[in-house]
Amino acid sequence: MNPQRTLRLTAAAETLTLLVLLVNLATVHWPAVSSLVGPLHGCAYIAVVVLAFKVPESRPALRALAVIPIVGGLVVLGKKEWA
Repeated sequence: MNPQRTLRLTAAAETLTLLVLLVNLATVHWPAVSSLVGPLHGCAYIAVVVLAFKVPESRPALRALAVIPIVGGLVVLGKKEWA
């Protein structure tokens, strides 16, 4: 599979899971949602950081930014890959 495509899908999953966690926290705060989606978000975050170092076209300085939640993977991909 293409590393850019994998990173884009994983970054989208990370963003979605974080949004679910934040909405849950701001509204009903169901522990079941947090206990299910929290580990999924953590795995997606770690996968984004690891995949950022596998994208051959990314610059080393941008790879270091992959540790920033939500936007890190998108920064590594570059603006043309966001859409």
